[in-house]
Amino acid sequence: MEWDKTAAKFVEALASAEPTPGGGAAAAMSGAMGCALVMMAMQTTANRKSTPENVKAKLSQSLKKMGSLKEELKNFIRKDGEAYAAYLVAKKLPKDNPAREQAVQDALVTAAKVPADTATTAIQCLREADLIKADIAPVILSDVYCGQHLLKACVKCSVESIKANLEFIKNNDWVTKFEQHITLFLKSC
Repeated sequence: MEWDKTAAKFVEALASAEPTPGGGAAAAMSGAMGCALVMMAMQTTANRKSTPENVKAKLSQSLKKMGSLKEELKNFIRKDGEAYAAYLVAKKLPKDNPAREQAVQDALVTAAKVPADTATTAIQCLREADLIKADIAPVILSDVYCGQHLLKACVKCSVESIKANLEFIKNNDWVTKFEQHITLFLKSC
């Protein structure tokens, strides 16, 4: 199986001493996996002969939405590393460079935006999963619940990534905005 080798590589990359992938990438990965599990349960249910046509149509529409959300979550895995790399570039600017402080602050805001966007996307997946849960075949419903747990973990871990950057952001408007996001994110879980 090729997928298990890819999964193992990601886990080993997380375990390494390298700063990326880190918590933000792990959060996005858990969200993507949660979304994928819900999608699998939807497809399994839709492929059953006993599933009514109206339910199959509903699941088909939901699958399209979930597929787009899954792709977004997968992209946030990469974007988290890119945000950290941009922060490192800004920090390496000479301390006497007048643009350094603004570059660092911009990088910190971006580094907080990525997990905020990740959490927002995971919450959209959670809402979509709630809409179709009653239609899922009982034999596969546990995978929907597991997917929802992974999506909630994504949200909670994304909040931790936001907090890690938040303490260094000096712009009070951004701080307030991210604090409001955190409150809303945690209420969703």
